[in-house]
Amino acid sequence: MIKIIMSGPWLAIVLLLASCSTEPDPANTVVLGIAYVGATVASLDDSSGFYASGAAMTAVDTPSLPRASLPVGAPGDGQLLPVRLLRSSNAQLLLMEFSPLADRKPTPVNGPGIAHVCYQVNQTTGAYQRFLAAGAQALGGTDMVQLNASSPVRYAYAEDIDGMVFEVEHVDVQALDLETPPANDYRIRHVSLATPDIDAAVDFYSLLLNEPSPRRLGRLLKLSGEKLDQVSGLPGTSIEMAWFQVRNLELEIIQYHSHPTQRPSAPRPLNAPGYNMIVFDVTDIDVASRRLLEAGGALVGDVRSTHSGQIQYARDPDGNLLGLQRISEDAPLSSMNFSSNGL
Repeated sequence: MIKIIMSGPWLAIVLLLASCSTEPDPANTVVLGIAYVGATVASLDDSSGFYASGAAMTAVDTPSLPRASLPVGAPGDGQLLPVRLLRSSNAQLLLMEFSPLADRKPTPVNGPGIAHVCYQVNQTTGAYQRFLAAGAQALGGTDMVQLNASSPVRYAYAEDIDGMVFEVEHVDVQALDLETPPANDYRIRHVSLATPDIDAAVDFYSLLLNEPSPRRLGRLLKLSGEKLDQVSGLPGTSIEMAWFQVRNLELEIIQYHSHPTQRPSAPRPLNAPGYNMIVFDVTDIDVASRRLLEAGGALVGDVRSTHSGQIQYARDPDGNLLGLQRISEDAPLSSMNFSSNGL
């Protein structure tokens, strides 16, 4: 069916070929939000400066992470791992500084794994240009691309100073002619997973997140064209996508049919540069763990103590590292610090 979808007031209404979606039953929901996306970087100072200059991310005072709270095999010496928590209006990154770093490049735009984080901003901020000035490298050209002439949004993919892929969406808020303008000029729109099997990934997250009918695009007719090539930097791009709104942050799933993604033969090292985990706040770790297992995931080790609570690590069917945490709602690493998704 043709459905009118608005992804918040920042986006113009566009017509999308998508399935009907259903509201999750709160009584059956165990995932409360996305606490943070983890990322391994070469320098906490350099990376935090990069994201402060481009996306106005602010550093939040948080203690070093106990290595004992990380999955078994977390490399490095000492009991504490240096970290830096960066916060936007709705979500946050937890930067980690391992020594030594694994000799491995960050995940490319087509995966496999946690492929990118998307920053959606008011175009008047000039965020994309500031990212480039801070050392970002564009993937498909330095000019942003307007994919739909009726939607006042321009897109670009780039690599940060560590080679991690990120997306910027510049929104012409003035063109939306809103009675009430957005409360924030910056937010993190989504974290994106690149998968070799979008149907299997959607099935897994539908059960884990209690959202049986996520928004999808490209099932009948794959998304392609020169403009998409300009964004991704991949010639002949052909993709299919799905989205789950996890209260404060969107989870995007994408399959590159044109550039097939292979499941990794072994888990990505935690000290490899790039995104390394997605951590969810849950109502009950045991209940969330059972649901994850029923959905086809796997647990990693036992429940561990962390800041202000506990965490169970796990992997989805593609091997992506997830965290299921139950911590104090006022702790820095809690998604409960955000009352909305940044609009």
